Amino acid sequence: MTDFLPSKKDLLNALATIAAPVNKAIKKGQETLSDIADWLWVVLQGDFAEEQSTAQIVTGTVISMIPFVDQICDVRDLCANASKIKEDSNNPWGWIGLVLTLIGLFPCLGSLFKGFFKVLLAPIRRFMLKPATKAVKFTGGNIYKAAEPTIESGITEFNKFLARPAVKKALKEAKITNVYKETAKKIREVKGKLTTKALLEVYDKLVGYLKETVAFIDKYGSKAIGQKARAMLQKVIDVRNLANQKLGQFIKPFQEFLEKLAVRIEKEGDATYKATSNVKNIHNFKRVSQDGELKSVLNNKPKWVDVAAKMKYKPLVDSPIIPKGFPDISETSKSRALRSAYNTFHKAKAVHIPEGEILYRVLDPRSADNSICWMRESEYKKLTSKADWRRYFAVFASWNNNGEVVKYRVPEGGINVWEGPAASQTFKNSAGKVEKVDNKGNIFVLEGGGKQIVLDPNDLVHANMSKRQATPWGYDSGLVGDAKTSMVGVPRLEQNWYGDKK
Repeated sequence: MTDFLPSKKDLLNALATIAAPVNKAIKKGQETLSDIADWLWVVLQGDFAEEQSTAQIVTGTVISMIPFVDQICDVRDLCANASKIKEDSNNPWGWIGLVLTLIGLFPCLGSLFKGFFKVLLAPIRRFMLKPATKAVKFTGGNIYKAAEPTIESGITEFNKFLARPAVKKALKEAKITNVYKETAKKIREVKGKLTTKALLEVYDKLVGYLKETVAFIDKYGSKAIGQKARAMLQKVIDVRNLANQKLGQFIKPFQEFLEKLAVRIEKEGDATYKATSNVKNIHNFKRVSQDGELKSVLNNKPKWVDVAAKMKYKPLVDSPIIPKGFPDISETSKSRALRSAYNTFHKAKAVHIPEGEILYRVLDPRSADNSICWMRESEYKKLTSKADWRRYFAVFASWNNNGEVVKYRVPEGGINVWEGPAASQTFKNSAGKVEKVDNKGNIFVLEGGGKQIVLDPNDLVHANMSKRQATPWGYDSGLVGDAKTSMVGVPRLEQNWYGDKK
């Protein structure tokens, strides 16, 4: 392993490629070996954040594909796993997280698919490392089932990663026409090579890299950092000594997991390659535009739209006082999704919903599952038609076409939300002007009054979200004269889980 750490020049070139200088000294061209040692120690700790954004995951993956830096990042992943296992070596999910790290480094993958595996497996591996996972009972066949929500997140990130120009170029150069089929093939290849011996070979290679890295840090870094780095190395060695006895029990369950994952990737490929123009199928689904909806209402007023002189449920003018621990729905909220959400209410009350209650969200194929607008089960069951939903919850067709519903079981500890009658909505054109119906000042109004819930999407637990189900009301907007929604090529009932953009 003596050729692992390159020259000082190579190290600095790697840092320049990442475009994140070690410190001001590097910016000034006054870098030292001590600076590099500090940077190496930071990198070794870099995968300990259990919640990372999509941008962080993708950026980390790109960084890990840079020559030399990829090995440092692999060592970093091993350190994260070893630290979790040292906290409780009897927690099977810590060992499963370790296996996920090691299989992503099997030599048969090559650099390209190694990068793909990092994106695909990152959310799953972080799920395995969460403290809450300890409460999930491990049985031989439930790895996939327990991780299924994060598997779907991994596939979402995988799709986003594949859309990057650099990745498209790499696939073209590799002459890969169906990346999903080839990824499933690689997963099965890893499955066929999965043995305790193969896992330990990867582990030992990483330990060798780590020893050289720690030696470098110890020699050129501060005394305090050197001590921490040596302690990290000892953790990794301690876990290696336990691995001989522990890893064998996960081989067969993991082979079953990998087969199910390969099948899921193949299904994703089937759905994607049914698209008509190399565009993700979801884009075949179109909502009516704001001006298009207004034009339709002017020509043929649907039954859920009223003509009135004023709104029945006027929106709140001012935000309520935000109690500690409740979503900030004020105009100054740091969450873009929640900012000024108070004005969607006629009245709003801060409410704590206890564990076990089921919340409902009506949505269309392009809506986010984890968005802010929900209702209780009792409210959903009052709805007999799409007209009821649009009228009482004041939902424009340009916002949401309907067609699907998702349920959320409130987890242990409950959830803090805002609840109250939905405010009426008036029809405006794209310039924001309220459309008058006649010279008497009457306007088009969606009545509102349905008891809505607004919550913080960051408070939702993905594992407690149900699969989508179809509503009885279909996907069409319901507007007279609006084109029928073509669902050909549209992946119905698939989750769209997005982070709250702030």
